[in-house]
Amino acid sequence: MLIETTLHVHRNILDKLNQSTKTTGKNRTLIIKLIIQMIMKDNHKLVKTNSRVRYQDRDQKENWKRINIVFNEYEYEYCQDLRKFYKMSVSLILAFAVLRYLDEMIKSNISTDKYFFCNYTFMRKIIDNVICWQIYWGIPPTMNT
Repeated sequence: MLIETTLHVHRNILDKLNQSTKTTGKNRTLIIKLIIQMIMKDNHKLVKTNSRVRYQDRDQKENWKRINIVFNEYEYEYCQDLRKFYKMSVSLILAFAVLRYLDEMIKSNISTDKYFFCNYTFMRKIIDNVICWQIYWGIPPTMNT
């Protein structure tokens, strides 16, 4: 299943993304998916609890652009999890990822795999009438459920 959504992108971030398409030969959607996946490297630093979702800083209306992007269901759920755990809008996550990982992605020329998020899953477990959700962003060594 494909899910179309929009992201609110500052023109400076959009310029960097558009330039990277020329540098790498990859399309913008693919670059966005690659760098959003790379943000997991900072998961220990970015997780927030007991706070509101943060959004990008305000700027003049003409400095913003909405871009459409299509995610498969795993990519979409992954982005929603990032939003939930990092307390950042997906647009802010993208801006952070561009600033933090775009140059690294370009330099390393990361190979592309259309199944980026195939190792993403979540499971429900009930322990003493308490519902527990386990979310996996990768393959755990053993799954004792």
